[in-house]
Amino acid sequence: MTFLKRALALWLGLFFYFFTPLDAQETSAPVSGNVHAGTGTLWVDDDGTSFYWHSGLAVTLIPGGPSPHFFMNFDLGEVSSSLPLANGSVFGFMGQLGVKTSDTETPAYTPFEGLTLAFGFFNQPQISVVTDEFSISNDGGNGYFFGIEAPLRFGCFSVVPVFMYGTARWQDGDLYWFFGKPQIPCVWGYGLDISLSTESRYAHSLGFRGLAVDLNIISNEDEPLFAAGIDALTLFYQFSLENEKTAFSGTLGWLYAGLSLDGALTSSNQPYFLFPYLYFNITDACYKAHAGFALLRFRYNHGIFRYNFNLGALNIFYDHGEADIQYKNKKLFGGNEHTEKFNIEISGLGAAFLSLSAALPSLPIGSRCRLSLGLQKMFFLPWGYQNLLSSGASTSGSGTETPSVSSSILKTVLLSGLSFSGSLSW
Repeated sequence: MTFLKRALALWLGLFFYFFTPLDAQETSAPVSGNVHAGTGTLWVDDDGTSFYWHSGLAVTLIPGGPSPHFFMNFDLGEVSSSLPLANGSVFGFMGQLGVKTSDTETPAYTPFEGLTLAFGFFNQPQISVVTDEFSISNDGGNGYFFGIEAPLRFGCFSVVPVFMYGTARWQDGDLYWFFGKPQIPCVWGYGLDISLSTESRYAHSLGFRGLAVDLNIISNEDEPLFAAGIDALTLFYQFSLENEKTAFSGTLGWLYAGLSLDGALTSSNQPYFLFPYLYFNITDACYKAHAGFALLRFRYNHGIFRYNFNLGALNIFYDHGEADIQYKNKKLFGGNEHTEKFNIEISGLGAAFLSLSAALPSLPIGSRCRLSLGLQKMFFLPWGYQNLLSSGASTSGSGTETPSVSSSILKTVLLSGLSFSGSLSW
């Protein structure tokens, strides 16, 4: 099935490519575009591999002159994992349709710059997760979203409001009588970018993105178990500079995320004779986190080659989570009543990444086509994860790694985060 989806993505792009009139320059409706594809690994070790692939098509139509531009983009992709911790895949589709005015034809005082409509969906077949020696599988899930972006330009200033709505749900699975299956009745996304660009190719951008998610946990018989709300907000500033040979951008940002949860497992929504509780309540559960992130990007063109250097990091500076738990066992299981307070703090958790890539961005093929090929390697360094994985178990030994362990680590470092991409444009 995975092979069929890859073939569909590739041949769909080639179909549009070969049936698009490449001699459009001689007509009143010039057309340009590209078909692109890529694949790569996310994580590789002795137990399995997590990888992704994507393929798509982008077309621009300019009827009768340089303004306005009509465009459409379509992308297919999949993330798959054969790792024991998570075995399964997620397949998705995303498209964009829009119109954009030309800067050379639009007066500086005209605010309208364009309109973009985005839409997409995902489908997740059966997936299994292994925790310790415990396996939980899910029959699958799906969801969709749509969004709108309407840039406004006032001379050298541009304002871009962004809006997005989505929903998702999952099917039955193992132990969902106890833990529940998730449903997301609505996801709201919103944001705003304010940019200042100059003729000297300098640009400054200030923006924010917000996200509000309603999350319900229900049983296999669609009985409500828990209700949760997730809120997230990020603020960022970006500076960029670009010329013919080099391009540089730096981003600084702050991220806030909050979670609240309330609900109960009772004899009415857990109709099992061996369900051990008369009730299991979780009240006033909440989690809040503040994090900072930074990203540096540098691009250099040399001859027919292009080199990219990206460095980024994210760190949680403050977080706090707590929950009140009350439960009572059935008489068969002792009939005791308990009250507990659960706390979690993972401040200091973070990660850094470094990506290096080399590309042939524009190889001529004939008089109208261009071929682009790229290779990228990413390095990933987490820290503070011991707060999540600590189990109180101690390790012993001399601290000297065996050759097999060293070989496994070297394999993971060299093969994880390795990707290849290519595109054909006209």
